[in-house]
Amino acid sequence: VVVTGAGGLLGGRLAALLAQRAAVTAVVRAAPAPAGLATVSLDLRDADAVRRALDAHRPAGVLHCAALADPDRCEREPALAEALNARVPEHLARACRGAGIRLVAVSTDLVFGGEDAPAAEDAAARPLSAYGRTKLAGEEAILAEAPDGVVLRVALVAGRGHGPRATASEAVAWALRAGRRVRLYEDEWRTPVDAESVAEAAWAALAGTARGRFHLGGPERVSRLELGHRVARRLSLPAQAIVAAGRLTHAGAPRAADVSLDSARARRELGFRPRPLDAAIAEGRPGPEASGGRIE
Repeated sequence: VVVTGAGGLLGGRLAALLAQRAAVTAVVRAAPAPAGLATVSLDLRDADAVRRALDAHRPAGVLHCAALADPDRCEREPALAEALNARVPEHLARACRGAGIRLVAVSTDLVFGGEDAPAAEDAAARPLSAYGRTKLAGEEAILAEAPDGVVLRVALVAGRGHGPRATASEAVAWALRAGRRVRLYEDEWRTPVDAESVAEAAWAALAGTARGRFHLGGPERVSRLELGHRVARRLSLPAQAIVAAGRLTHAGAPRAADVSLDSARARRELGFRPRPLDAAIAEGRPGPEASGGRIE
């Protein structure tokens, strides 16, 4: 299996987990993949280089995790977001179809605008941000170019990540351990999920014949503020530094009120059984020094 974005927060963790089941080739741009994996450095914007890499490695499947996944940066740099989140999936899907390679791609709950929660796969996607719009365009390009492909819409990631960035739960824990204030939105609702649960569904999709879109949300719908307090309780950290705020005070990309996901299709067809939120929280890395980087 080739895993793109294997230097990233989720892609790196998924690459490490899938390597327990299959031979994984990790595709990176700059950030390193997990130790011990065969690694290829590749600019995915180069369609010819992508085709050559697939011809050289001849994988049974590709798990596409690479993206510009910072919503605020996408808002500032929409052309780059379009290139990485929409155009890369398009030519990757075309290359996979031409080579007969199974393609499973990671997308986001932020393709929704927050009005139909909990959203099933057939709910209207009305993204509020450049990130959501470009990821939705990438989904549509993948399914047009590779109709047998799979898109996994992944909710807010909690638990253990990879690299210098923190997952949603790690970010709270790292800040509280450092004595920093944590400002969390009380009116933004998500269904946090951990990489281990996503990896199980991704493996089922890679090994199976399912097609189309699947939602991968965790078992609980919580606000960002509630998630912060859950982290503090589960890890016995002081919660006094957690401050409630409203999402409309955010100065960057627009934030939807509720993008919680209905994951019934994934449960039926992929055997998706997301692990408890508290279990995921407990498995987060203890601090940025354990990730080789810093808090972002």
